[in-house]
Amino acid sequence: MSLRQLEKICFTICLVCIVSGTVLSLAMIWLEVTEEEVIRKSWLTILVLFLASALTLSVSKTLGRHHGGSDDA
Repeated sequence: MSLRQLEKICFTICLVCIVSGTVLSLAMIWLEVTEEEVIRKSWLTILVLFLASALTLSVSKTLGRHHGGSDDA
């Protein structure tokens, strides 16, 4: 897998996390939610996926700079 592909995958995951976080926030505002545990676990899941993708994206960018910008991993 090339670094370019990895960056695209991580960027897509970050975007999905942002969109799902927005949807979850709007649902919390407009819907009556009584299960606090489900909400907390949903937020933590989104946070973990976002952070893992952002860190992977950061590492791939750093490796790309150290290897002369090549797309090969």
